[in-house]
Amino acid sequence: MLTLIFSVLGPASCPGLPLTPGTTWTYRAEVAWAVDTGDSTGRQSLSWITTVVTVQASDSAVAATVSGWPTDLAWWTPGRPLSTSVLYCAGGRVYLFRPQPGAAATLVNALLNGQQKPTSDDLILRFPLHSGDLFGRDPADRRDTFYAWFVEAADSVPAALRLLRPDASDSLYSVVYRTTPDYTLIGFVPGVGVAHYVYSHHGTTAEAEAWLVAYQPGPP
Repeated sequence: MLTLIFSVLGPASCPGLPLTPGTTWTYRAEVAWAVDTGDSTGRQSLSWITTVVTVQASDSAVAATVSGWPTDLAWWTPGRPLSTSVLYCAGGRVYLFRPQPGAAATLVNALLNGQQKPTSDDLILRFPLHSGDLFGRDPADRRDTFYAWFVEAADSVPAALRLLRPDASDSLYSVVYRTTPDYTLIGFVPGVGVAHYVYSHHGTTAEAEAWLVAYQPGPP
């Protein structure tokens, strides 16, 4: 059965990440990009809206199509359209996929039917979050925290974020992915979702920072 209502299964499969159709997160973002073959830099402030479009579930997992997931801000340039991502949640793990245009529904069905399996490369969150956790690769592969998601800190939720959903967690978790060429931070508040997003490339200019300024849950 692939059409169970998410409210029945969702919290168990994706705890802390509110995925219901129609849920929106609005961010205030600052972005920078290389122009003129990298000789100069463009900068812009913009409002960025992330929307849950569809949600389907199996007996043990949830898959949602999402427009404008915050990581789309990496390498953003003016005129770039919103893309549709697929979030797949199973066993307290959240996987992110970026299907080709028009292929999201096919991917959702393949994931829920077991025809396609997520890998550690697709993993972006693992619940519950704890400071010092490392996931997305075997910890024994390296002695540092590079090329994996690392829960770097758990800080108090800023007052402005707490106003958006007073019953949410009291922690803002900084989940970081570092590589040699770039750096990604997801600031996650359980019960709210992604509240802060940062991307920084160390070579050609590609910068983005976004803070959540509005949250609207989907209809029950």
